[in-house]
Amino acid sequence: MFNDIRVYVKSCDECQKRGKNWRNEPLHPIKVGQPFDRIGMDIVGPLPRTKKGNMYIVVATEYLTKWPEARALPNAKASSVVSFFYEDIICWHGCPKEILTDRGTHFVNKMLDSLCQELGVKHRLSTAYHPQTNGLVERFNRTLCEALAKYANENKDDWDVYLSSVLFAYRTKRHNTTRHEPFYLMYGRDAILPIEFAIRTTQVDLPESDIQQDLFNLIHTLTGKIVGDRLITQDVIYQSQQKQKQRHDNALHDVQFKIGDLVLLYQSQLREKQKLRERWKGPYYVHETINNGAYKLRTLDGKILKDPINSERLKLYHQRSGGDP
Repeated sequence: MFNDIRVYVKSCDECQKRGKNWRNEPLHPIKVGQPFDRIGMDIVGPLPRTKKGNMYIVVATEYLTKWPEARALPNAKASSVVSFFYEDIICWHGCPKEILTDRGTHFVNKMLDSLCQELGVKHRLSTAYHPQTNGLVERFNRTLCEALAKYANENKDDWDVYLSSVLFAYRTKRHNTTRHEPFYLMYGRDAILPIEFAIRTTQVDLPESDIQQDLFNLIHTLTGKIVGDRLITQDVIYQSQQKQKQRHDNALHDVQFKIGDLVLLYQSQLREKQKLRERWKGPYYVHETINNGAYKLRTLDGKILKDPINSERLKLYHQRSGGDP
């Protein structure tokens, strides 16, 4: 009787559709290469409309140096994103080998696909509603929004005026993971800050020597140093990723889904004010297995969901004996 009661309670439809989700997929760290080999891109917004008509920010973050680029936009259309990618990324930093984005229509479209294909840029897509896949950009987004909120006026309609200043501040601040400023890892030198002209630091004084050999020696020294520091930074990032992976993987619930399994889908996009709504939706059938712990789902009436779902948003659905799913 005890076992019957346990099975009956475990198969309660209402109970299964509430509660938190458990980690059941190992973390897959994103490898870093040279500066602007790999970037993550995202859209922030909608934000309060500014006096210039901007409501969105398109953001790109480079994985080695943590260098950010961003542009305020009046809309989140594909044409605006492609313009930013070409003008602010490619024309300034060269073609990246790979970009990582979510599956929003501002990134998944013929315009961006055509540009990437023409230039040989690989476009990777994160799993739907699983921002940890592009965690570097998500973390920068939070920092960016917090800074803009502090500078903006009471009506929050001038945040775009401060965007460039916030970017400069971030680029010249020591990053906790790399232990260097993004500016230094990009250019191999420290940025000259505006305040240094007021207090006359050694950085603002032009060298008096005009001996060409002195200049060559300086360039050689700086070039060797930045190459070494970038290699060290790659190792530091790798070690940090492995520690993060270990913490993540230690909390895993080892669950492997098979084709045909009944599962529930965690609605991670629900707002805070929707707390009384069921967090889990379904059940669905597992239709197809994708790499890195992602699955395609099928509704009970046979409709296949368009986007693959990360396994961390899935859990097995226990069907009550004699009942329909």
